[in-house]
Amino acid sequence: MSMFPPPTPVVIFCGKGGVGKTTLSLALGLRYARAGRCVLVVSSHPLPELAVSISLAGLKERYPSAVANLFVVHIDPREILGNKVRQQIPTEFLARTVLSSRLYQNLVEVAPGLKEIAFLARLRQLADGKSQDADARRYDLLIWDAPASGHFLQTMKVSRNFDTYLSGPFAVLGKELLHFLSDTGRIRILPVAIPEEMSVDETIEMCGVLKQELAMPPAAFICNMASPLLSAPEDVYQEACGGFGPECASFPDFRFILERHTVERKLLRRLCDGVPAPPCVVERVPRYGSDLELLDGLAESLGRNLSDVA
Repeated sequence: MSMFPPPTPVVIFCGKGGVGKTTLSLALGLRYARAGRCVLVVSSHPLPELAVSISLAGLKERYPSAVANLFVVHIDPREILGNKVRQQIPTEFLARTVLSSRLYQNLVEVAPGLKEIAFLARLRQLADGKSQDADARRYDLLIWDAPASGHFLQTMKVSRNFDTYLSGPFAVLGKELLHFLSDTGRIRILPVAIPEEMSVDETIEMCGVLKQELAMPPAAFICNMASPLLSAPEDVYQEACGGFGPECASFPDFRFILERHTVERKLLRRLCDGVPAPPCVVERVPRYGSDLELLDGLAESLGRNLSDVA
């Protein structure tokens, strides 16, 4: 038996902006935290911004056991780089002078991949339980709510660029990150799409890059905010549509429902044909009393569909 604990699994929700990655990340995190597992959600949003988009208010009262197990952080690469500068400069005054200089600010913004490599290095530290923070801990699961597709793919490509084009410490770091990100037994990439044409096309394109260029195929894909019948077998779908009866088809609301279901099923088929991974259909929640109720419902759906993935 190994004397070392197993590596922390990492689940990555990625995809086009606005498809629900943040909500799904928190829902999956809540599910595992309620089960007694220590979970870290790395958000692509600063925490005040995250609190505006979806609230965890009432978590302590509703799920007291989850409070001690669910952690949410935002990694700011500029802050990481600033701390590195402070470690190398002997006085705080000189460090502030360097950090506030236009030369340093321009370097951070224009140096290719610098912010991304700082982010990935920190993500790996957290996943490996090697953070130097006073409250460093080992998590049972790390969930990354990744930025929109283009930024996410650029971040994934950075480790290869550093490994290929540079030498010295950055190349070593690039090799380490490449090894970390290439561990398909540990890293689970879950692209998220909604049944809209632009989202479907972007997801298929992103998954093609992940598989062909980065050798990081998705473990599954999520079709989020779907209609209730979207994942039903064809015979069940046809029977349900026929149940409306010809007299119902003349009503605009019923006609819209039928047409929308037809469109969504075509888009799901396109996703299944274009993404080499099993599908997970998550139905839209039409009404809920609080954000925690929304997360609850989504957590159950993710648990049923992703038990073999996360």
